[in-house]
Amino acid sequence: MTPTLAQLLILFLAAACFAGGVASSTCRVWTGKNHFRLLAKIQYYLGLLLGLLVLVWHAVNRHDWVPLGDNFDTLVWLGMLLALFVLYVQRAKPLVGLDWFVMPVVMLLFICAGIFGKAKPQDYVTSSLLWMHSVTAYLGFVAFAIAGAAGLMYLIANRRLRSKSPAGPRFGSLERLEHITFLSVTIGFALLTIGLITGIARIHHGGNGNLGPHWFTSPKVLLASAVWVVYALVLHAPFNPSFRGRRTAMLSILGFVLMVGTLVVVQFMPAGGSH
Repeated sequence: MTPTLAQLLILFLAAACFAGGVASSTCRVWTGKNHFRLLAKIQYYLGLLLGLLVLVWHAVNRHDWVPLGDNFDTLVWLGMLLALFVLYVQRAKPLVGLDWFVMPVVMLLFICAGIFGKAKPQDYVTSSLLWMHSVTAYLGFVAFAIAGAAGLMYLIANRRLRSKSPAGPRFGSLERLEHITFLSVTIGFALLTIGLITGIARIHHGGNGNLGPHWFTSPKVLLASAVWVVYALVLHAPFNPSFRGRRTAMLSILGFVLMVGTLVVVQFMPAGGSH
């Protein structure tokens, strides 16, 4: 169901709250004033509440409470999960700068939800197999977004360490950033594998005939397969010391970029680019 204008306005207001939270968090690190920390928390939680309001309102309008029901619902849920992860980490064991890298992805997802949800509402949940495919694929995206953010933070922190430059905020130890990257990739890889298997099973059983007989050449399938290969290399990094550290971080960023490309293809070309 197409979101209403009021829902879109609230969603964009939520994105603005997250943007304000990032700005306040940045001011807090650079100025050292704790009141910016409180302001950032208020803005982040306000953004979450507004996002939740939109999800509930949209579910009431379409008379369906099942998550991932359409483009709008799916993209808002992805943003909410990412934001919740950041707030949980910052509360349990703070990692300076994590919100600077993840919250912009949340804002982008909210904006894309407004664009794609308004222009092309698309129903996803038509069977249990498709539901499992959608859930695992999108949760994998969340995990890879976290891995990509941690990888980028690792590269910045590693560069500062090599240049012996104390300027700028400290993002935490390289060991912790590497641990977060591996943990996120491990979870995301397992979810993506399930998503690929269930997707292929649906095609085999005729659940996605739009892809045609040459489904394996569609952009969606090729990009998803490339993501799987890249993160398979990341997972094997502990067994190959030459792949650890910077190369692992770079691969995690590359994998996330490919995952974003896959998501864009899914939104613009639901049939995966087949004709």
